[in-house]
Parts: sequence; C-alpha cells; structure tokens
Amino acid sequence: MSNSEEWSRRSHTTPPQSYLDSPLTPPPTDELRSPQLTKERHFSSDEAKSPRDVEGEQSLQARVVIDTFESIRSGRVPYLDPWTRIPLGVEQYDYLLQELEKDTVLRSYVEKDIRYDYNRCRGEIIFRMPTTLHELLISKVVEDIVAQLNTVSSSIGRAGRFARGIEHVGSSTVSLSASDSDPTALSKRQPDASFRHVDAEYPGVVIEVSYSQKRKDLPYLADDYLLGSDGSIRMMIGLDVEYLGSQKATLSVWRPQYTSKGEQEELRVVQTEQVIRNEDGTPSSGPGLSLRLHDFANEELTEDLRHEAQKISISSEKLCAYLANAERFNSRLPPTFRSKHRVKAGVIKRRRSETPPVTITSDDEARYQKEEERAAKRVALHDPEYEPRSGSDSPSG
Repeated sequence: MSNSEEWSRRSHTTPPQSYLDSPLTPPPTDELRSPQLTKERHFSSDEAKSPRDVEGEQSLQARVVIDTFESIRSGRVPYLDPWTRIPLGVEQYDYLLQELEKDTVLRSYVEKDIRYDYNRCRGEIIFRMPTTLHELLISKVVEDIVAQLNTVSSSIGRAGRFARGIEHVGSSTVSLSASDSDPTALSKRQPDASFRHVDAEYPGVVIEVSYSQKRKDLPYLADDYLLGSDGSIRMMIGLDVEYLGSQKATLSVWRPQYTSKGEQEELRVVQTEQVIRNEDGTPSSGPGLSLRLHDFANEELTEDLRHEAQKISISSEKLCAYLANAERFNSRLPPTFRSKHRVKAGVIKRRRSETPPVTITSDDEARYQKEEERAAKRVALHDPEYEPRSGSDSPSG
C-alpha cells in the first residue's frame, strides 16, 4: 500500500469537494499525495504550462490543508485521528506558510489552537488531535515531574540552582534540522510535553503518548528530536497504550549515543523499553521512569551535574494509576451514564445577539487615509529635521 493510499485509508476527513473537482493535478513526483485529489490534465508536446497552471499544481494540496485548518476553526470537522498524516511536499508547505501570512486571523488561530508537525524528510504534515486520555495522562506525568523538580529546586547548591531554571514548556514548537548539508531545512515538531532549561536552545526532555497510528512513528520521532537537535535533546520518553483488545502499556526511552566504526564516529539513537502494565491490566514489576538532572539540558550546561545524586522517578504502579484514571475519563460511556445539569422544562435560553461585522466602504477608506496623512503631517511638523515640500505642508498662521 502506498503512503498516499495509507493516508486516504487512515484519515477520516473528506477533502472539500471544490478541490476534488479541480482540473489540476500535481505532476508525478516522489512526494506523497492523496489519490482523492487526482484529476488529470494532459498537455500536448507543443503546449507549455502557464504560470497559473504551475502555481495551481503546487498549491492544490496546500489548499486542502488550509481548508482543514478552516474546518477545525469552524467546528466542521467531526473527527480526526489523534495522529492524522497528510502528504505535503516542501514547495507546497512553503506555499502554505505564504498563504497563512496573508490571512492573519487564520494564522493566529493556527498558531494558538492547532497542533501540527511538518516532516520535511517525508514530505508530510501531521495533525495532532489529542484525546482526553492523551491530555490527562500527560498532565499527571508532568505534574509528578514538576513536583519533584520543585523539591530539588528548594535545595542549595548546584542542583538547586539548575533545577530552578527548568520549566515545563508544554507543546512549544521545536524546530529541528532535517538535512546535514542544508542548515535552513527544518522540520517542525510540537511534542505532547517538554521540559527546557532557561539557558538551553532545545528542551532536554520531550514526552510523546501514542497508540494505534502514532505507535510505529515513535522511533522516527526520536531520530528527529535527538539527531535533529545534534543531541541537545537528551531524552525522548514514549508512553504507548494498547487501545483495543489488550491493556498492555509500555514505556520507551530514547537517548543519543556516540559510537565508533573504525575511525568514523557516529551519533545514533538507542532505545530501552519496559512493560509497565501487563495484558491483564496489572502493573508490571519494572522500575518505571527514571531521570537525572543532567537529562534536562544539553551536555554543555550539565557537565558539573553528572555526579549529582538527585533523581526524578515515577514507579510503574504510579504510571498505571495515571493511565487508569485517564482511561476512565476517556471511556465511551453513553450520555445517559454521565451526570449533567438539565434545564427546566419551558425555560428559554437567551443568547446574545450577533453583532454584524463592520463594513468599510471606499469612501471610508479615503477618509481614513486623509486623516492618517494629516496626523503624519502634524507629527512631522514637530520634528526639527522636517522640511515641508510645499506651501500646503506649512502650518497656517
């Protein structure tokens, strides 16, 4: 199955009909694309593509992503997988960013309320639509880590000073190198959680929760985080939850490691994995999650912390309790099984009336422009270096 067919199968959204009906087709390339968007247009050997044709081909998939942004903002998307991948080549992604620059309202909403990654190597955009399970599990793990960091930060000495500089920075965007030869080629990631020291460019620890579609992408995420930051990100924690037919849950940790092959030194990512909850839902006997202070920032900032004894740890039992609590909130119980307030019969719910949008006419624009020009002149006349270009600019006596 091709990548584009996989996207089409796994995504529950239907591209807008206006794009399905477009006569334009992106040219055959190695980039990922969706088969639903394909409607071919053939050019004869003596017919050149116009600039409009070329622009249309490059922008087609980007327009689908923009429409998805708009749909999410307006609430018209009924469901997206927590990890929805959409093919989008580099040129198409650049076009997407240019279009967002033109629409400041949509851009502001996307930056504030939509979580997405862009994988430049694979040529795809990934929508992150976390479930209640994701959010609750992450929040409990983060609360536990923050509480232990606060305890360390209250101490005196190097460990306390360093811990006071660490903050949970949530899903803040992480820009990562996607090419060893081109420093401007960057991928974009927004992890489920991350911790960064105030003096560090990158977070030291990132956390990802996964199940189903996202599971097989975790090793590639680890490569992006750890190698794309040149090892500045010291640890990626992966919490993987079986969603159907099993209660098994695993904890994986990825770290950067230098290895030598002859005279060649390599930076690679190594993984350790442990089961934290068995198939039957019982906690395992594994050690759980363990971090050291030097995991929270790059080596240059933590050289003097290597021998500090403080650990941040969460047992398997605690992780299982956090997971079970998140699952209870995420359970798909019928509405009749959950409590809610009901309005008394006959009560009318009075909503505010919608204020009509303000429309600006051409006469208004001309008037505003004249007012701005007059204001600029008044400011300039108080500038000692200002010289009027005509008598009309001089103040009247």
